[in-house]
Amino acid sequence: MVSIDLLHDPLVHLASAGGLGLLLGAAALHKLRAPQAFAQVLRRYAQVLGPWCAAALWPYLLALLEVLAAAGLLLSGGWSLAALPAALLLALYAGVLALGSRQGAAIEDCGCHFGGRPQPPARALVWRNLLLAALAANLLVPMSARTLTWLDAFTLVCVFIGAAASYQLANLLISNRVSLRQRP
Repeated sequence: MVSIDLLHDPLVHLASAGGLGLLLGAAALHKLRAPQAFAQVLRRYAQVLGPWCAAALWPYLLALLEVLAAAGLLLSGGWSLAALPAALLLALYAGVLALGSRQGAAIEDCGCHFGGRPQPPARALVWRNLLLAALAANLLVPMSARTLTWLDAFTLVCVFIGAAASYQLANLLISNRVSLRQRP
């Protein structure tokens, strides 16, 4: 069983803040690179969830919020409240994905992938975002006092590589599961 104290270890906080910061930064770049494509995704959400999703300003506003959340995570220096925007943004995304997944095939692209084939909102994506929001919420609690060593730096690099591979694999599995369901 995982000790609660382990969740507040400086290494866990650094890995969580770094990973979430890079993820949100990459998501913001994805939106800024193709704002029209993301606006189209939001228009599809608006057909199901209501017209508030389709405002022309949303792609830029969401990208700006993601950049600010990423910067807060990466530059926080141990200030726990810097994780609040990331936790709220990820919880918002989980809520929108949950509402979208209830509508079935009405929304064919969740807008949360980095290229590749589109994937519709699914419960697995909701759980993924809730897990990411929980990681961000864990950062709201101050980390314990422990000095980091060279082994922690090596561990951090390995954690980033493993987390990135696991995240990509999870997205691929979710996408494949959804596409297999849609086959006749």
